[in-house]
Amino acid sequence: MPLPILFAILAVQGPVTQQAVLRNVQANSTQTAQTAQKGTVTTTAEKQVPDKTQTTGQQFSSNFSVAELNRVALTPKIDGVIDEEEWDLLGSTSDMKSYFQWEPGKLHIAAQVPSGHDLVASFDLGANGWLIGKDNLEVRLSCVDSKVTISCRVVDGTGISGPKWIDLPGMTLSSIAACSTSNGITTYEASISDMGIGLLPTEVGSKIMLRFDDPETSEAPAPAYLPRTLSPVFLVMQRSAALPAGLKFNTEGLGRSVVPGEGTKLRLTFNGNNSMKLQRLEMHSEGFSKNDTNQLAVPFPKFDDKGRSYVDYLTSVAEGSLQGYRLLKSTLSTADNINAILESCYRVSPVVDFEIPRMVVPVAPLDRSIRYTFYAKSNSSKPVRGEVTVSVPDPLKVLNGADHKVNVVSARGRDRQTFEIFFPPNTSGTFPVKFTATLDGKKLEQVQYITIGGL
Repeated sequence: MPLPILFAILAVQGPVTQQAVLRNVQANSTQTAQTAQKGTVTTTAEKQVPDKTQTTGQQFSSNFSVAELNRVALTPKIDGVIDEEEWDLLGSTSDMKSYFQWEPGKLHIAAQVPSGHDLVASFDLGANGWLIGKDNLEVRLSCVDSKVTISCRVVDGTGISGPKWIDLPGMTLSSIAACSTSNGITTYEASISDMGIGLLPTEVGSKIMLRFDDPETSEAPAPAYLPRTLSPVFLVMQRSAALPAGLKFNTEGLGRSVVPGEGTKLRLTFNGNNSMKLQRLEMHSEGFSKNDTNQLAVPFPKFDDKGRSYVDYLTSVAEGSLQGYRLLKSTLSTADNINAILESCYRVSPVVDFEIPRMVVPVAPLDRSIRYTFYAKSNSSKPVRGEVTVSVPDPLKVLNGADHKVNVVSARGRDRQTFEIFFPPNTSGTFPVKFTATLDGKKLEQVQYITIGGL
């Protein structure tokens, strides 16, 4: 039997944890902040220690259980400290507590492990089996002297000669990480961002498979041919626990963006009947937006003759509120004193997002210029006007369209612009494109990434 087929069969037939224990979302999972030095990101070549593959293989073959299948969109602060309501627990073992959440185009990972151990996060982004395709991502974080090293690579299982690793220095460039060590425990936090190749999921409801491990820092990177046992999860923007039997819940306005200093509305809709004896609904934002947004508590409204009921969560967001995806937590009480928990995602956003549509650009032997499109997408309910400058690192150059006027006249509208980049011969790799803007008198900087040559 050819080796690639054998590897694929091993990956598919390996035990996969399909069962998961529902997280009690009412529990307070507050973690004591670790008082330690913040880590800085460095990029190094992976260590090559060739004599420990057996240990690594045994580690990746164990079952990995997750606390909750549905993973919410939630943006952490990457500083090496686990703050209250900052992270969504993924799972716990005897020596590791892991966390995972997401947002479109990003994966957020964290863990607390014994000092001297790394964090290895494995993702089957196509949910079709490790060693199958070219969508199996490994992220490894190491912490030495409070400095974190991050390396990213994918397994290419498509070759006739067997699986092989492909390093992703571009993803290392586009991602951020931090670590801290205190009392024999190392805390890792990282935000893994797409490098302009469309590898990371963006769609709500996407299914991926994952596992987290904590090998010793001295342990060798695993060879490409070893299979891994992964668990399925779903990337969502709402979830619930302990709903009364027959009650259906949905949120209108999921993922909606709101600029600090403005307001937004999420509508919680319910389908049920009045015999359920629902009594009260309490709503508040968790984490970094807890003190920047409204809290609301109302008697639960009666269902109409079509079995429908709804409650609006109206809130302003304070100026200076930390940007990112946030959770609205709603607690529904009944006459039986049993609480149901509902969680809905929304986003505290900059006034404008600058976005570059992905382009597949091969490497070329001659110098050339390529025209790119970008969109200034407003998140405000008001008109947005200003200026933006586009810049790229050497040896690339912006030939045309470095400076632009931004004029978005409609609420949450967008402005389309173009610019042209010069590329020297045989240019390949991932490059940051910086947008430096002054919008309505306020400074704003954002970075997007383009990749020449893909995987």
